[in-house]
Amino acid sequence: MYKRILVAVDDSATSNAALAEAITLAKTLGAALRIVHVADEAPIRHAVGLEAVIDVSQAEKAMRDAGKALLEAAAKTAADAGVQADTALLEADGQIETAHRRVAEWIIEGANAWQADVIVAGTHGRRGFARLFVGNVAEDLVRLATTSLVLVRGK
Repeated sequence: MYKRILVAVDDSATSNAALAEAITLAKTLGAALRIVHVADEAPIRHAVGLEAVIDVSQAEKAMRDAGKALLEAAAKTAADAGVQADTALLEADGQIETAHRRVAEWIIEGANAWQADVIVAGTHGRRGFARLFVGNVAEDLVRLATTSLVLVRGK
């Protein structure tokens, strides 16, 4: 079955549900757990004129710091449930050619690099205009991932 489980978190109710599911799977199967968060800095980095309003490097640092805090909290949640997890903050590191990728692509790259057997992620189940305007990481994962997926609906 699954020996290496990667779960993506973003502090939403659906990602919290995905984290709980990944912890349960890891505990039940005795699998390794990696918790990842994507620090998508592209909207800040490429917004024309934004540097006149805010300190872009400070905003990017704040995003990374928030991502690290989120990962620490998620790892503590896993540890409290009896599962040790490692964490990874996935980011472009200032590389323009990689900054235009979708969040799902970052998750898949992280899963492939870690050799995950399964990716666990939350899904909002949006339809119609809501999906069109907000986007859907889960849908991109289904289309692009080469590994198994477990999609967990939020409440």
